[in-house]
Amino acid sequence: MNIRKTGDLPVVIKADNGVDDSLTRRDILRNGGYLMMGSALAGCGNAADTEVASGTTVQEHQATEDLYEQGSVPIANSGWTQTLGVAPDYPALEQDLTADVVVVGAGLAGSSLALHLTELGLSTVVLEMHQPGWGASGRNAGHVLPLLRDMSVFESFPDQGRAFFELFREHHGIPFEIAQRYNIDCDATQSGYLNAMTSQSAFEKFHAASTQPADKLGQNLESVDAPAMLAMTGSNYYSHGVLYPTGGRINPYLFTAGMSAAARAQGARIFGDTEVTSLSQNGDDWRVRVQNGSTVRCKRVVFCTNAYATDVVPELRQSCYPMTAYALSSGPLPHELRDQIMPSRATLAQVPFDLNPFLIDGHDRIITASMPSRSKPWDADWHFQQHLAWIHRTWPVTREFPIKLQAYWTGKVAMRQQEFPGMYELRPGIYGLMHFNAWGNVMAPLMGRALATAIARDRLDQLPFPIERPQAVSNPGKQEFLIRSLMIPAARIAQRLGIL
Repeated sequence: MNIRKTGDLPVVIKADNGVDDSLTRRDILRNGGYLMMGSALAGCGNAADTEVASGTTVQEHQATEDLYEQGSVPIANSGWTQTLGVAPDYPALEQDLTADVVVVGAGLAGSSLALHLTELGLSTVVLEMHQPGWGASGRNAGHVLPLLRDMSVFESFPDQGRAFFELFREHHGIPFEIAQRYNIDCDATQSGYLNAMTSQSAFEKFHAASTQPADKLGQNLESVDAPAMLAMTGSNYYSHGVLYPTGGRINPYLFTAGMSAAARAQGARIFGDTEVTSLSQNGDDWRVRVQNGSTVRCKRVVFCTNAYATDVVPELRQSCYPMTAYALSSGPLPHELRDQIMPSRATLAQVPFDLNPFLIDGHDRIITASMPSRSKPWDADWHFQQHLAWIHRTWPVTREFPIKLQAYWTGKVAMRQQEFPGMYELRPGIYGLMHFNAWGNVMAPLMGRALATAIARDRLDQLPFPIERPQAVSNPGKQEFLIRSLMIPAARIAQRLGIL
């Protein structure tokens, strides 16, 4: 795959009517809800201390702030594009076409679906409003977590989840499988996924809750004691751990771009900068119209737009809780630190509250993520300093060496009430595959593969997960408010006080 290098980063300014009215997000991320009580302290570090950079107008500052708040900063801002650059653009659709399937959106789900459809011999057209990997697929934290923890969701499956468990057991390593099969250079590394705790009680609670899901999904859990935690992490801060050996990390932008390139090599026709504007039915076929008037005639349309849904199918936009998240990358670590911070190179999550999801990639860069301050989502340095304080505490040796910020970016994620992505049918032939919560790097390519197989066989009734009607949620901004305005600030205070 040919890649072009990006230029310098832009300057970052310093300083139907079934309505679901419930609200949990696993009871507000279940294990961290108690932290909300601390959010009243000292403004929680979110004081509106906006500073407009010299030479920047108020209007320019507001425009920049809006891009960060909306998760729409240029994909070149993403740290995942800093290693091999941004992939070449695909051309816009400028003619009428016919296909078996139109895939709208070329993220992890859409690219996987297109790749597997073409492998199975179906004529496939992909229409992407921007370019492949532009959305959350090129902006997420890069974790490969081969597990779902909430088994209650499978009680509603017709077979109580047996077919899905079988699929997951066989293909839970699908990001690594695809990267290897198509020689995608995307740092796909099965280095393990390590959950770290500071107490025996936290370990016992987490291990007990994880054992049944791991067994059903074919995962081996490894308990990690204090000496082994020190060897794996290079820190004595965490005394207990639970390791998923089949987890790891991936560069999600390069993975998505690589799947798109592989799909095109298999015969998929992929178009970028192509916005779908309308759908119309013509007999048994659908016509998909784009912004310049060109159309694609097809039998089926699958929307894979996740949190960046279009108004063409408003039901999909209204059926999730959109949230803005950020990630950041450091420059390559000083040589003195490379064997001292996470020498195992496992991906690290903290329990019970993962405020600093953490990995070191193949370029020796730290990648971490969270949700941004509501008052200054654009402030890269402020967010970096929050993580740097945790890094200094966890690995005191890092205080002696410079760790520099390389890139900071935001994106939109789509959360559901239940801990399972949505496979939707809006009308016969019109579908949606989206809302992956925090499991997109595994679940999106996995479910894309399964959907492609069902479409090729013309047996969607044999999908290993149910097809639903999208259900509107009430007040879709409330989860983001609770988490960004209350939980995250409270957790940052708890971290500073040594509680986390």
